[in-house]
Amino acid sequence: MARTPDLERRQELLDRIVVYLAEHGLAQATLRPMAASLDVSINRLVHHFGSKEELIAAALNRATEQQLAVQAAWFKRRPNLDMIEFYRRWWKWINAKPEHLALVRLNYEAAALETSVTGLAGDLRADQIGVWRHAVEERMLAAGVAADRVELEGVLAKATFTGLVIDLIATGDRQRLNVACDAWLERLASSIATS
Repeated sequence: MARTPDLERRQELLDRIVVYLAEHGLAQATLRPMAASLDVSINRLVHHFGSKEELIAAALNRATEQQLAVQAAWFKRRPNLDMIEFYRRWWKWINAKPEHLALVRLNYEAAALETSVTGLAGDLRADQIGVWRHAVEERMLAAGVAADRVELEGVLAKATFTGLVIDLIATGDRQRLNVACDAWLERLASSIATS
């Protein structure tokens, strides 16, 4: 069944909002400058999304959908993609284009900023990390990590990767961080092999 024109316009606008927020961040996001930059009225934003908080929540969900689609394409081509290659692909993808890094930064910013800044509920903020941690846990189970260790190992792996990405956002030092990521992935492979 085809989408209605209003839903199609909303989806197109939502994709533009994701790009805008990835470029400008969440901390100072307000409807007036966003509407002006997107060449739409504030009324149109409110019509499609309701409040600023609902708009940001929809944009974050869309940003996550976009990233999950990237991941799904990898698994479609290689259903048994191992944990090390999974992270290696994410690191390569994040580093491939500035807009990829900006999209990922949006998730971390949403998780890190206080609710008083963004208006986002705590569970939505937690989901910015949780959705990725669960994917890691699934990969670890598939790799044979014992079920009673999967949660801890998943938290440690996700936290390490998050740290690498945040360091990249803060410093832009790809050369140093590429070396660090490779070293971490070697350690992770060894850890998984002995689990």
